Amino acid sequence: MADQQSLNATFFAFRKRERGGVLLRATLAYLVIAFAINGVFIYLNWQAFIDYLSWSMNMSQAAETADPTDPSALFASMMPPASVMALAPAYTLITIVSYFLLAAYEAACLRWMIRGEVKGFFGLALDADTLRVYFTYWLWAFLFIAVYIVALFVLLGFGVGVAMSTGDGADTGSVGASVLIGFLMVIALFAALIYFAVRFSPAAATSIAKRRFSFFEAWTVTKGRLWALLGSFVLLFLMYFVGLIILVTIAGLAMGLGMFGLVQALGEPQSAEQIFALFASPAVWAPAAICYGLMIIGAFLFYIALFGVNARAAQAALEDGRIQAAG
Repeated sequence: MADQQSLNATFFAFRKRERGGVLLRATLAYLVIAFAINGVFIYLNWQAFIDYLSWSMNMSQAAETADPTDPSALFASMMPPASVMALAPAYTLITIVSYFLLAAYEAACLRWMIRGEVKGFFGLALDADTLRVYFTYWLWAFLFIAVYIVALFVLLGFGVGVAMSTGDGADTGSVGASVLIGFLMVIALFAALIYFAVRFSPAAATSIAKRRFSFFEAWTVTKGRLWALLGSFVLLFLMYFVGLIILVTIAGLAMGLGMFGLVQALGEPQSAEQIFALFASPAVWAPAAICYGLMIIGAFLFYIALFGVNARAAQAALEDGRIQAAG
């Protein structure tokens, strides 16, 4: 039985398997399709991006010159250009497509790590597994909204109660006790969120393992393995954020030095076109591109590692009979 001590899920995704390169090919296929989709979107709406940049640069100046006694003029000065507003339907569509693509990618990774199967275009396929992962995203979104609303009402209610009980006649002790209770409530809320997030973290992996949508059976999968999974997640998040901070710092310093030299030589940019010309200089974009490329590699290693933790939990549940695959 794969118990808590022998789960060893942190680097499960990177274990040597009989067939190599499957996760790499799936990642490259995902990147190619994602860059193609976003590249076409940017190409078709390039003018809107230029308009947005110009608007964001001039927004504060327009707000200052607007008549403060005329709310409609002030509101109009804060509104984005029509070309930017027109992007809403296209942006909604590309967001839906992007999440379908992400679901296909996660399904490809989980399917390989749990079942040893490869389908479709280098592992990516619009099949039942992809739909299971996609609907898992939606359920996570609805649960997040529900928890947010409940937490908001609880904290607001507590805040109102504290305000009413700590009026002008309240002593220092009661105020301090109320603040302490509020602090403990926030800590308890975050602890509960982390607990339930870890318990349901293998929801997509559980659906892939069972070959049917099984979001809530992730609770069974993670029973007795909370600390093993939490430890894996904490370690991966720490490694990712430390690496990200290092890369961002290096990129920021390199870009700042490059931009400082160009501004010293050419002067301050006065328009959106000049800003684009500034960023088009190799002294600015080259270090940023290198660091951004390393960030992308690190992000996908991080995502795959997270998929691997959840895949290992689902695989262990299959091994010890907690769940069974349909059919």
